[in-house]
This record gives sequence, structure tokens and C-alpha cells, in this order.
Amino acid sequence: MCDHCGCRDLTPVRRLMDEHDRLRELSDVVRRALAADDLPRAQTGFRMLLEVLGPHVAKEEKALFPRLAEVAELADHVAVLEGEHADLFDAVDRLDDLAGGSGFAEQWADGVQRALHELDEHMFKEDFGLFPAALATLDGADWDAIDAWEGAARVMPT
Repeated sequence: MCDHCGCRDLTPVRRLMDEHDRLRELSDVVRRALAADDLPRAQTGFRMLLEVLGPHVAKEEKALFPRLAEVAELADHVAVLEGEHADLFDAVDRLDDLAGGSGFAEQWADGVQRALHELDEHMFKEDFGLFPAALATLDGADWDAIDAWEGAARVMPT
């Protein structure tokens, strides 16, 4: 994990990176379960991963990405990351579509492995590219706004 640039010193980025760490832990749970041919445990781990991923992506797309997209040098990079979020959720939808079909277990396991690989690559781009750029680019008012959005999102009824 990246700790060389000081990103974790900034609370909003630390929380995002901590969520990445949790996503990596859950990815490992899923991969180990798949390696052991334990489909129920893999499915449970994957559901847990999605419970972390959904709010994490919302935080990035609603609070962080809009501010970074205003920076000309980062706008294209942010657009790529948003596209990767969409691709990940499309992959999850395709996995849901497999339910009950012929060859479900093998197809689901292959699809999950691909999705986890894409997630790993995506988080690497954020950890080593986007978050350090955010640290260097955004100011105190931006970080306060990100904190405020996150605080409001936590108290919203579900």
C-alpha cells in the first residue's frame, strides 16, 4: 500500500484508501474460496465486497471526482476512472444474469475473477495516481466539502 506521498495524512483520502484495503481483503477471501471450490463462501464474500464497493464508489463519484474533473490536467483521468466504475457494475450485473443458468458456477467464478482483477487495477490507479494528484491539487475548502458530503451521506436514511 502507498504511504510515500502523505495521502493517508488527509482524512478523506485515508478513508478511501482504508476502503481500498478492505476491498483487497474481501477480494482475497473470494479468491481463496474460489480456489477451494467453495462457491457459497465465495458468493458471501463477494456480496460483502459489493456492500463496501457501492458506498465507496458513490463517495468518489459524488464528492471527489467532480472537484478533480474541474482540473484540466485531471479531467480525462477522472473520466477513465468513472468509466471503470461503470464497467465494474456492468460486470456485476452480468454475474447476476447468470443465476440459475447452465454452467453457472464456472461462469460466475470466471466472471468474478475478471471483475476482481479489474478492481485491483482500478484501485492501483487511484492509490498511486489520483489520490496523490488530489492531495497536490485540491485545497482546504475542497476537502471540507468532501468531508461535508460524506457526513451528510452517513446520516441519510436508506
